[in-house]
Amino acid sequence: MQIQRRGDGHHDWTLYEGEGRVGIEWYFPDATALGAQVMLYHLAPGASEGEHRHLTGAADSCSADSSDEMYVVTAGEIVFTADGVDRVLRAGDGAYAPAGMVHGVRNASDAPAELVLIFGPPTTAAPTTTTPPAAPPPTAPEETP
Repeated sequence: MQIQRRGDGHHDWTLYEGEGRVGIEWYFPDATALGAQVMLYHLAPGASEGEHRHLTGAADSCSADSSDEMYVVTAGEIVFTADGVDRVLRAGDGAYAPAGMVHGVRNASDAPAELVLIFGPPTTAAPTTTTPPAAPPPTAPEETP
């Protein structure tokens, strides 16, 4: 078992011609056999990662390989841009960018924001959903003699 503590391996990077620097903690980049990678982003007010896409063979791709990305906001508020459309996301909200979609995040608020980024190779399988089990029926109150 491995443990990674908050702040371990923290780096500040300028990404994809974005504004300011993005604080990034990359979780177990060399230790996992999972198909996905996980990062924690720290965005100061005004910081952005810049718009980009991941698509194999595309001249404007920021990576050699296609990948899907999922963002989940854990603190604060960010603006998620996908194919030119802005949407505000707050703590608990998430966004998904499939391979090839031009997208990016920025912190347009006055407070720091934090989000989890999960990325990995796209799949060609049909998406599956897991539905939580139905709640059991209510029980009748016990009768007392």
